[in-house]
Amino acid sequence: MSSRRPPARNDELLDAALVAFAARGYFGTTTAQVAEQMGVSQPYVIQTFGSKRELFLRTHAHAGARIVAAFRGAADETFEPARLGAAYLRLVRTDLPAVLVHAHAFSAAPAEAEIAAEARRLFQEITAAVRAAGATVPEAAAFLSRGMLINTLLLMDAAGSSEDADVLAVAAAVLGAASPSAASLPPEDEGRR
Repeated sequence: MSSRRPPARNDELLDAALVAFAARGYFGTTTAQVAEQMGVSQPYVIQTFGSKRELFLRTHAHAGARIVAAFRGAADETFEPARLGAAYLRLVRTDLPAVLVHAHAFSAAPAEAEIAAEARRLFQEITAAVRAAGATVPEAAAFLSRGMLINTLLLMDAAGSSEDADVLAVAAAVLGAASPSAASLPPEDEGRR
């Protein structure tokens, strides 16, 4: 095992895994890259988590807990999409790796049944949180559709790399001013924002 001392808490390991998976997705990230981000050896990652798939599943659930907490924290007596949307955009600005890991699960889902099941589980939990905030089914569908658009814009770094004025205008309208982009992820050695 490496001479580097592993973080003391499981959450610290998962926070580091968030950064690694957010930058490259499930298929583009190796356990060696995750280990490097965690400051531990690759054998330690496998010993602790069992496999890259299991590590991604746990990392995705870790990210999902933050997303659901943001929606629940913004809920009030009546459904106000602006308030819940602002909570999600705050999460995008303060914890972009969690949002990106959530979105990366969608692209891994067709090839990985367990990741598909985890993505559906989290989507169900997010939907329940939005409905518990008072959204009708049509309101929840519209709200979640906008969230999926936010995720897609972030994954393709539309705000940071497009040269098309219409794409930039749409990205700015959806993400708001001062929106982060996937390219603005913190350097790998800085961890979570």
